[in-house]
Amino acid sequence: MGPRFPAYGEGAMKERRVIIGCGIFEDEARQALKDEKRFDLEIRWLQSGYHVRTDWLADQIKLSLGEDSHQRLEDFRILYGTSCLIDLGEDVKSGLKILPTDNCLTAMVGRKRLRELEEGRTMVITNSWLRKIYLAPPNDFPLWDPVELRMNLGRYDRVLVLDTGLDGFTDEEILTAYDLMGVVLEFEKCDLGYFNGLVAEFLT
Repeated sequence: MGPRFPAYGEGAMKERRVIIGCGIFEDEARQALKDEKRFDLEIRWLQSGYHVRTDWLADQIKLSLGEDSHQRLEDFRILYGTSCLIDLGEDVKSGLKILPTDNCLTAMVGRKRLRELEEGRTMVITNSWLRKIYLAPPNDFPLWDPVELRMNLGRYDRVLVLDTGLDGFTDEEILTAYDLMGVVLEFEKCDLGYFNGLVAEFLT
């Protein structure tokens, strides 16, 4: 069971929200929720990168939903894009509130802006992607094959990192990422206003 946010206010009974979220969102979500006072929050983080095996992801979400048999289904919030949940099943999804976006990239900038950023054979990732997947020790992320990674990146001329300012990188880390990925990395500042708005609405 993941960490809980304390309820605000002495003796106040607040609605509970249990967020099951992709670890790729952890830094950004904590920032978005740091001033949240409407709900008693619990967050259950799942490993970043399960989207590459959506059947595994569906199983992990179902396991987390079943951790508390007394929790109402309507109190759960699924902090994943809809394209990552194709194996969850409509019978399960119909009772859940899911972040209203395609994936973690459209959650940050929206669908239209993402399409613009992807022009010119550009792969877009977030700084959390770079930190938690590409730079993670192999044992921390066993789902990714480095050889397969380079093959998949071969169709791109560059990688654009959406930098939310929450996780800085050293020159050594950037060089390590280049050696691993074989593609030039560029960074673009990404304001979290769009993401914060999605999270605030999806809690209600």
